[in-house]
Amino acid sequence: MLGSNPYDKAHELASAIKDSDIFRGYIAAKNEMEEKPEYKEKIFKLREKQIGINRAQVLGEEPAPAMMQELALEFAKLNQHKEIASFFEAEARFIQMFNDVQEIIQTSLKNDLGE
Repeated sequence: MLGSNPYDKAHELASAIKDSDIFRGYIAAKNEMEEKPEYKEKIFKLREKQIGINRAQVLGEEPAPAMMQELALEFAKLNQHKEIASFFEAEARFIQMFNDVQEIIQTSLKNDLGE
């Protein structure tokens, strides 16, 4: 690994991610949602609520239980649509892969930094 350029490796990693079945499946599911404006709008509204809850949590506030329940119900309702459920599943697989890659990098660096 001596002499390898981390920027070149980052580009290789990005290419490997783009070539993966997980990423291609996510892009296909995302494109399918783009073709269904009514689904896209429902997902957008759900995301807005998720962002509001996340923002509150980051600020140290406890989101209202009713708000959390409403979000869970909306998510469950959207998952009844096969296309939306497939999109959420593909998105979750992509996020998991991305998080795994970050974890691998962070763990390797922590070990070398003695943390």
